Amino acid sequence: MKIKIKCDCGDMDGYQKLSRVYDSLRKSAKFTAAQNKEAKGNFVDSVGELVAMCEKEGFIPRYCTDIPQDKVDATLQDMNKYVYKLVTQDLGFGQQIEDALKKIQIQKEMEAAEDELEDIDEHVQLEDQDYEDFYEDVNNQKEQDMKVLLGEED
Repeated sequence: MKIKIKCDCGDMDGYQKLSRVYDSLRKSAKFTAAQNKEAKGNFVDSVGELVAMCEKEGFIPRYCTDIPQDKVDATLQDMNKYVYKLVTQDLGFGQQIEDALKKIQIQKEMEAAEDELEDIDEHVQLEDQDYEDFYEDVNNQKEQDMKVLLGEED
């Protein structure tokens, strides 16, 4: 900021002195691009380099860890352990699965039988004689009930 003020005021001697001090501070602190090139090493400082490295190596093993990184990862890991223990250590679990499969099979068979009955019922057509027989049977049953109530059994 002082360099800019000296330049704006027209004080070129002050500007040159401050500029030299600024350059020497940058070089001693290793803030120049030439000094940083040597120490660059394995660091990625741009998105382009990161994309190129991912395309070349596939994934970045240096940053890959088996430790859960957040609550979701920890929850998934716990669920996987729980299911594994449930299947491998719970001896009654296999029997529960078999019972459930049997129930499902029985239910499917019952549904198939109901479908067959529905198909049969749809194909049966009632005739006038069927209605006459039904009402005749109802009347016969009434007569028998009246005889039983009145005590006129044969």
